[in-house]
Amino acid sequence: MKSFAGCFALFASVFLTSCEHDFIEDDLTGKMVSVIAPADNDTVSVSTPLFWWNEISGARSYRIQIVYPDFYAPQQLLFDTAVEVDRFIPTLLPGNTYEWRIRPENGSSEGNWVTRTLTIDSSVSLANQSVIITLPASNGTATASSTVSFSWNNITGATLYRVEITNTVSGAGVVATTTTLANYTTTLAQGNYEFRVRAENSASFTAWATRTFSIDQTAPTAPFLIFPAANAFYTSAPASITFDWSNSTDAYTDSLEISTDSTFTAGIVLQVALSASQSMYTWTGAQSASTYFWRVRSIDLAGNRSNYSSVFKFMIN
Repeated sequence: MKSFAGCFALFASVFLTSCEHDFIEDDLTGKMVSVIAPADNDTVSVSTPLFWWNEISGARSYRIQIVYPDFYAPQQLLFDTAVEVDRFIPTLLPGNTYEWRIRPENGSSEGNWVTRTLTIDSSVSLANQSVIITLPASNGTATASSTVSFSWNNITGATLYRVEITNTVSGAGVVATTTTLANYTTTLAQGNYEFRVRAENSASFTAWATRTFSIDQTAPTAPFLIFPAANAFYTSAPASITFDWSNSTDAYTDSLEISTDSTFTAGIVLQVALSASQSMYTWTGAQSASTYFWRVRSIDLAGNRSNYSSVFKFMIN
């Protein structure tokens, strides 16, 4: 027993010593980060400068604080964040001078601050920034409305946005204007268009961002019903009935309705939206001793709705 107790005590001592060694962190007190970029009192020509430093052994993260105009009398705390890598890229306003500082940290200690000053040139180049269009949502967007809204992201350092809209069929420019806002609304005639926008300041500009769209105010033609034919008669309730019709080439979706009421104001037993490329639907709800009416209408990509097709009646004994 004594031998076992002694071995256990020895094992516990070794285990605890090992655990203690594993969980003891380096003391960062007095340690400072060596900054690679930007240099102290530097002036840079981009609004997204790279903050880069050498990592310190034992540091779990690096706390970065950026204030305007300085830590002595700060008016704005722009960033107070901990990062686990050796770099940080903030977005800062051109024409301002900022003070920033960085220190290493772990769970039990932190090092000393390194403080520096950075100025963003007021004529910061926009060449490396990108305008991202958010409206229209995607290329090829179709709308039935003649009033079209456009929007995009704000670009730091931009003083205006140049907007151009071209009719892609005729090649004619229909809008050429500027705005200080990150959005624009105009009224256009039916047609196909390309919208483009870029950010500018007195010294530079971004690449154009483009998006195509169309204004379509012409509704599809009404579908033509094929089966079941008008006044079709079933001697007994079929297990299923396959409805078939044809539609116009500009149809995007079709709406099939089946009702026990010829006016479709009541007795609706089915109302379903289908891909226009399908133009066929199998129904399993037919009941004996019933009379049904059915019709279809088409909707195009812009949301224009056709007239309803003719109404066909079929009867089940």
